[in-house]
Amino acid sequence: MKQLGRITSAKFGTVRDYPFLFGLQLCFKLSDGSGCGDGGKYTVNISPSCNWTGANKQDAYCRIIDETAKILSDAKVNHVSELIEKPVEVEIASDSFKSFRILTEVL
Repeated sequence: MKQLGRITSAKFGTVRDYPFLFGLQLCFKLSDGSGCGDGGKYTVNISPSCNWTGANKQDAYCRIIDETAKILSDAKVNHVSELIEKPVEVEIASDSFKSFRILTEVL
């Protein structure tokens, strides 16, 4: 199910309750009055004890940077904080966040 909404919170850094996760964290207000977060989709495990190979770790870090850069570009902004109030279409599947896109056609 897809719903229209807006970004209500946009942060880049560690997740408060899970400090080993690092990346972009987004929250959304949806047109039906509900809200949701991205569920950590745009974060990566940076713990020294994470047993990733060097290439896999580097790929994960690059994915987070590339996804963040695309989101900023789509929203026509330079900083994560400027994403707040941008219009979005959020896809929910099985009562969980699946994906979103910036509504570039209305910017």
